Amino acid sequence: MICLRCFDRVRALGPLLALSLAVLAPLSHAGEIDEPELLIDNMWLRAVPPVSSNTAGYFSVTNTSDEPVTLLGFSTDIAAAGELHTMAPQDDGTRRMQRLPDVPVPAGETVHFAPGGHHLMLFRLTRPLEEGEQVELCLEFDVTAPYCLPFEVRR
Repeated sequence: MICLRCFDRVRALGPLLALSLAVLAPLSHAGEIDEPELLIDNMWLRAVPPVSSNTAGYFSVTNTSDEPVTLLGFSTDIAAAGELHTMAPQDDGTRRMQRLPDVPVPAGETVHFAPGGHHLMLFRLTRPLEEGEQVELCLEFDVTAPYCLPFEVRR
């Protein structure tokens, strides 16, 4: 498992650390029996004005194994609640945010969490987020240990 306390000690490395962890995340699980290998990259949170109490998070997850995996949710210390969401088309042609109970990641495929599609919703932020900072989120899957990774706050 990746040392989560170490992030505080090396925050100055910011983007380099995030890139390194995106590459190393699947290695931290490699070699464990019956755990699929996941590559998680392009992790970021939307910067919002300090008066906003909610934000969205984005990333891509590639399941490099031969077995399907399901994203069940996520946790973080910077929000009171978090949910998986997507933008669903409505009968009137508009799109509306809709909560998802989970998100399947088929074997050998990539699922993108991006603006206008699947995304993470962070509700009741515990503090304002600053552009450029790294915020830890732990992605929770059905058949693996959580993947705890830094998400960069971006505009």
